[in-house]
Amino acid sequence: MHPSTRSVIVVISFMIVASAGAGGQGQSTHLAIDLAERPAFPLRAHVESADIVAGRYTFSRMFETGRLLFHATFNGLDGVGVAVRPDGSRVTRFAPIGPQGPTAQGCAECHNAPAVASGGLAHSSVARDVAGKGLAPFNVRSVTSLLGDGLLQLLAQEMTEALHATREAATGAAKAAPGTDVTRALSAKGTSFGSIAVKASADGQLTIDVSHIEGVDPDLVVRPMGWKGDAPLVRNITAGASTFGMGMVAEEMGWKIPGGDKNGDPDGDGVVRELSVGDVTAMTVYTAALETPTALARLAALGYAKPLTASETAQIAAGRSAFNTIGCARCHTPEMRLANTRFEEPTLRGNGNYYDRALAARDPSYDPRRPFAFDLLRDAKPPRVEPAAGGGAIVRLYGDLKRHAMGRLLADPGGPDSPDMADGESLKYDGKPVMIPVDQFLTAELWGVGNTGPWMHDNRAGTLREAILLHGEDAPPALGTPGRSEAQEARDAFKAQPPAGQAAIVACLKSLRTFSPRLR
Repeated sequence: MHPSTRSVIVVISFMIVASAGAGGQGQSTHLAIDLAERPAFPLRAHVESADIVAGRYTFSRMFETGRLLFHATFNGLDGVGVAVRPDGSRVTRFAPIGPQGPTAQGCAECHNAPAVASGGLAHSSVARDVAGKGLAPFNVRSVTSLLGDGLLQLLAQEMTEALHATREAATGAAKAAPGTDVTRALSAKGTSFGSIAVKASADGQLTIDVSHIEGVDPDLVVRPMGWKGDAPLVRNITAGASTFGMGMVAEEMGWKIPGGDKNGDPDGDGVVRELSVGDVTAMTVYTAALETPTALARLAALGYAKPLTASETAQIAAGRSAFNTIGCARCHTPEMRLANTRFEEPTLRGNGNYYDRALAARDPSYDPRRPFAFDLLRDAKPPRVEPAAGGGAIVRLYGDLKRHAMGRLLADPGGPDSPDMADGESLKYDGKPVMIPVDQFLTAELWGVGNTGPWMHDNRAGTLREAILLHGEDAPPALGTPGRSEAQEARDAFKAQPPAGQAAIVACLKSLRTFSPRLR
């Protein structure tokens, strides 16, 4: 808990008297100032997992609790920042350490433009030291928008289940025909992930060939979070950013940091239990239940924007048609169907790959049999995802939740990243670390791209036209050779468009908005 603070509250009242006409009447303004230093933690007490599973939190209360935590500007009494490196050496509170280093005092400090919890402006970028040596070059990352992340996790869970079902079918077929190579195409929600081959020996031993899997890790778990698609669930982002981006050590992260259990204060700032498991759950629910980015036409239909003119509608339609024709939609899939809109924290959906078992081992109330659950179709902040005929929802994400090679010009200079499992541990397959190649990135969802610039993973694009042209280069490597972007042909087709054609495609993208009615 936060250290108690005993102090005398001194209230100073300032009276400003202004004459108001011949009558000499005035107005008084009293400004109360608290001269004591206090924690900025916005709640009377931490959220406890036991209270969540006991049903003491309604959705409204949980959302509001998460909102208060998300928007708090923490100070030293809360434990923000870091005083001691993992090796025991002392540092200035906000000195860069670890994978990126503390950079902010609150979530909303970075996730704030153009809407609450969306992306951020260029100054919010972080430099990730993936090699852990404190030396350049670093992998620069712009702040990703959190709007729609709950839907992305649900889509990923269903896609993972589909891919695993294909693997199981291939395994069953191989066992039924020993000595035969059984190959199955991997596909989920219209996204192709290559193929998998299975062979069974006469004594039932299986050999699984994952060398032809594309755009997903060999465990076939779709990881929808981060520019590289390296995190499987919203909670990973919440706890990780709080701990490593602000130095507000989430209790569950402290349990996992080597030596963090010794005194409960792994960052050495004198504050223990800076964020509880329940606090992280509240922030996870808050971000998962935020508005869904959507198109201007739908915003107008919902009464949030003025109707488009006939010429604007025609230009957007022309741009959408060209977007499909030149090949952008092959990766930026306009829509996916979501079967189940219920968000659970924690959850066993996705065949248990979105459940932190290490956390559950320490906190028995973090229990997937008793999750905190809500329906994104009913409970999320409007504008919500669109309902689908027959149930579920239509998610117009303009993405495919798959990694693609984006070419040598966009490749990370600081080295490859490793994907994480739900417990935050780096993924291994067959006992070997799995690494994401430096030029591979998750397809960025375009559903709110129209007003979220600058663009690209490192903010290098100042306009949408520039962002499109950065999907390749003027003198690319030959087709089929390393260093060539998978989007090269679509990029070249865009460049070959006449000015009016390029403007129409940009107008189509500009119509896909990050929007919150609360900021109108």
